[in-house]
Amino acid sequence: MIKSYKEFEKWVKIEMIRQELTQRKLAEKMGIAYPRISEALHGRKTGLAFIIPLIQELGGNMEEFEEFLEINQIGR
Repeated sequence: MIKSYKEFEKWVKIEMIRQELTQRKLAEKMGIAYPRISEALHGRKTGLAFIIPLIQELGGNMEEFEEFLEINQIGR
């Protein structure tokens, strides 16, 4: 279960390594500017809208992120 931005960032970085993606490549794949990835990882307001799409793009199980999303009021 992912519960904090630190855990979220770690999960994203592990998945990027597993999938051999850089932040730039991931952003290109998602059709967004690459700084949005970093902003999402650190919970910056400009990156919040990209957290759920980021989880989905990397193949995350949304159930594992429920508490994190709820605590941070993401996707409401």
